[in-house]
Amino acid sequence: MRLTIEQLRQAVRHACNPSLTHRAVARLAGISPNTVRGLRDRLSQRGEGWEQLRDLEDTALQARFSGGPEGGSRRAVPNWANIHEQMQQRDITLDLLWQEFRVGEPDSVSYAQFTRLYRVWRNQQKISMRQIHKPGDKLFVDFCGRTMPIVNPDTGEISKAQVFVGTLGASGYLFATAVASQTVADWLHCHRLALEHLGGVPRYVVPDNLKAAVLKNGKEHIQLNSAYQEFAEHYGFSIHPARPRRPQDKSLAEIGVQIVQRWVLARLRNHTFFSLAELNERLDYWMALLNERTTRTYPKNRLVRFQELDVPELQRLPSEPYAYSQWRYQIRVASDYHLEHNGHHYSVPFQYSHLLVDIRVNADRLMMFHQRRQIASHALSQSMGVTTVPEHLPPQHRHQRDTQPEALLAWAKSIGPATYAYAQRNLEERPDFANGLKAVIALQRDTRKEQLHDRLESACAYALELNCLGYGRLRSILRSLRGAAYYATQSGESV
Repeated sequence: MRLTIEQLRQAVRHACNPSLTHRAVARLAGISPNTVRGLRDRLSQRGEGWEQLRDLEDTALQARFSGGPEGGSRRAVPNWANIHEQMQQRDITLDLLWQEFRVGEPDSVSYAQFTRLYRVWRNQQKISMRQIHKPGDKLFVDFCGRTMPIVNPDTGEISKAQVFVGTLGASGYLFATAVASQTVADWLHCHRLALEHLGGVPRYVVPDNLKAAVLKNGKEHIQLNSAYQEFAEHYGFSIHPARPRRPQDKSLAEIGVQIVQRWVLARLRNHTFFSLAELNERLDYWMALLNERTTRTYPKNRLVRFQELDVPELQRLPSEPYAYSQWRYQIRVASDYHLEHNGHHYSVPFQYSHLLVDIRVNADRLMMFHQRRQIASHALSQSMGVTTVPEHLPPQHRHQRDTQPEALLAWAKSIGPATYAYAQRNLEERPDFANGLKAVIALQRDTRKEQLHDRLESACAYALELNCLGYGRLRSILRSLRGAAYYATQSGESV
């Protein structure tokens, strides 16, 4: 088919647009699809695009595609898509690929032409092909802008499910799952499902700057969500957030989201889902087909590239999955060195009064951190009240707390029933309360200082039998007592 110069110019211009099919170009230029295919083959062989051809004179342009003197070199050139795929492998260089190509084609293009033609070809491709990512290196993650409605079968209420998408840089392999929200818990749940689906861990994860991932992304400092950072440390990857207003940093994430929205979510637009599980079942089905689909851009589908490129390079999953922790940030410690969480107050060391700390809560414990260093840990309480660790008290408060009647009775009860009875009678029956209090305080002090625990219970029992409440007499009994056998003898004689 002989083309007019206008048909040729329009055909070449549209053929350089990779988003148009052969038939679309044929309709726009008024030629046959086979002619378009031939034009594109020549463009690919020469590594030329519309930017190089648009300013050519009519005769030069015709000569370019008719084999005339302006047609350029007829030397063999490689399949650039294959070259690009090999460039994503570790330690592969253009020089090595050119040398290997010259073995089979000794009269092919020079190395300078080889690199120039490859750059020209790469710049004509979609953004996702222009970037070269090492296998197992980066996973780009984001939520779709489009949500999916979930209908409550009991009430008819409609909620909006969020669709999470992950894209591996080297293979372009895609993962998607739906969750109820974009909260930190759901964000981390999506990551866990993605890593388990991939069967390994990439070196970096590249998120956008949503609050579940990044609290602040400045020029000099990035403040990550602590739960997200903890998750990354558990699985062994680094978080590399996209820079604000730098779309090139997250291009693969945006392209992956766009593909999932157009190829999967659009197909499900007329379906009614009554649960997240039902939606995720359909997502899994269509995502499997999407990854197995071969396109014009790559000679191999995403699944094959994933198995060949990424799988061998992914790091191993940890033996145990991450257990989610709730975080609260920058909570000021009260003057009484306690923090409130769900109605219960927990102590921290008194030195942190009035300072800002972070709280981490998991299923059974509550932990406090100051500047990423743990300063306190408590069993999580589900009721109102106060939990105070004695070591958190300042010295004057600790002494005052330990010498309160309630604290003294609790200590005596921990020794045994006789010690508890002795302390109780001193604190509740003696008319001179102050002396009774002093007696129990002295008993506690000397017991801790001289390690009298093994003899104390016997001595108190003997003192009670003699109705001796003064500490001086009990002290004498402790010094003279030689254990339980001696007391048993004395007790038998008294009877």
